[in-house]
Amino acid sequence: MFTRVLFAMALLLGSTSLSAQDLRLDVLADGTLVFGVISQADGSPAANLPVSIARSEIPGAELAQVQTDAVGVFSWNGDAETAYTLRAGSVSASVTTGTAPPQPFEWPPIYITLGALLLLSLIPARLLRRKDLDGEA
Repeated sequence: MFTRVLFAMALLLGSTSLSAQDLRLDVLADGTLVFGVISQADGSPAANLPVSIARSEIPGAELAQVQTDAVGVFSWNGDAETAYTLRAGSVSASVTTGTAPPQPFEWPPIYITLGALLLLSLIPARLLRRKDLDGEA
């Protein structure tokens, strides 16, 4: 009898915690991009749900708000190496962004490129001149 009462109490407590946690928030960061998926307790997507984003050191001040799409996915571009707290409904999660992506390669100014090519053109000219001088002697 005592075990049945304990089992009923555990079942009752488990069901109340399940209803309080009706959402699941999975968050990842790739560089400065923060993205995540929100799903219901049964696994179905949480579509069109607002997600508030705040810095972890200032949790009360909302920095931005995004909305999930039809399959429960959201994305946001944050600052490099910053900790954020994301909240959707009654659940929250924390994530830290990584370093910013490297800048793309840029060619030096055209006058430097042309000057380097002119200097490199001296090498074959010098080699060809030596062959001509060796042939005359």
